[in-house]
Amino acid sequence: MVVEMRVTLILTEYELQNTKDLLHKIEADNEAELTAVKNRLAAAETEAAAQEAELVELKTRMDTDEAQVETGLSAIHTESQSIGAAAADTATTELDDSDELRELRDMVMELRVTLRFTQDDLHKIEAENDAQDTEMTAVKTRLAASETEVVNLKKEAAAQTADLRSVIERLAATETDMEAVKKDTAAQEAELVELKTRMDTGETQVEIRLSASETEVEKLKMEHAAQEAELTAVKNRLAATETEVVNLKKEIREKPKVAFSAGLTNSGRIESGTTELNLVFTRIITNVGQAYNDMTGYFTAPVRGVYYFRFTVMDFPEHYVQIRMYKNGKEVMFLWERNSEGPSYVSSGVTLQLEAGDVVNMRLPKGYKLTDSSNNHCTFSGFLLFPL
Repeated sequence: MVVEMRVTLILTEYELQNTKDLLHKIEADNEAELTAVKNRLAAAETEAAAQEAELVELKTRMDTDEAQVETGLSAIHTESQSIGAAAADTATTELDDSDELRELRDMVMELRVTLRFTQDDLHKIEAENDAQDTEMTAVKTRLAASETEVVNLKKEAAAQTADLRSVIERLAATETDMEAVKKDTAAQEAELVELKTRMDTGETQVEIRLSASETEVEKLKMEHAAQEAELTAVKNRLAATETEVVNLKKEIREKPKVAFSAGLTNSGRIESGTTELNLVFTRIITNVGQAYNDMTGYFTAPVRGVYYFRFTVMDFPEHYVQIRMYKNGKEVMFLWERNSEGPSYVSSGVTLQLEAGDVVNMRLPKGYKLTDSSNNHCTFSGFLLFPL
């Protein structure tokens, strides 16, 4: 801000000096031109007055010469008449009169020539006078234009003077502002010195902190490199996991889906009689893959794999409950239970490895009973864990 005001002040002073110089030059040029015009006008007026005086003198002389010529001619005529009347007198007198007559005639001729030259001079003087009148008119016109220009120049000078005064007033105000700026600059310089001192101190502290920061940055870079390495490893593991997930999804999609669950009956009690009874769980709850046959009670493995089977059976109190599970006609499990205070339940499960086409079923030993209803007290379930 201080520099801008200084530049503005310098430009204002330079502009003011140029304005003053231009005004002085205009005034000097106007005065010189006005003086030259006045001198030329005075000289033209003096010359015109001299020419008028000379013209008056020439007219006077011409009038005098004309009067003299007319007088001489009258005298000659009179004398000629007198000479004619006395021509008869004597020869001597005649000769003397003839000589005088010739002298008079020569004088008349001379006066006529003089008169002709005088008239020519008069015409020249009149022509010169007309030219001078024309020049005088032009000079007067130029003088009027010069006076108008002088008036305009005076007005312009007055306007420039007003502008000059305005510039001077602005300069004074600028100088006042400049003083205030100088004071502010001095205060700012002092503040700048203080700030510089504080900055030097701050720079030292910043350098110390910067050194510590650089050390920390290096440490962070090392940690970042380690994290990047770990991230790369994680990404690789993630890629492997994603590949495994894709494979598992593919395997799951391609894996056979086998699961069933069925209730025994809702007709009440079932008795085996004198022989074992193959139990047919007729009330299908779930049968994905259709591996369980609700007409025969057999589960047939569709693929080679590991399967899980579970069952639950029930009968009333005071009776033994017995149940057998068979795989391909061979007993896998035999369970029994008796409860004297309430219904007797037998429940268990087993994992079996089956080949495709193996069958699993449940049988009720001879002489025993089971009880079921729509509440599904007796159920048989199974599903494929995984194929082999």
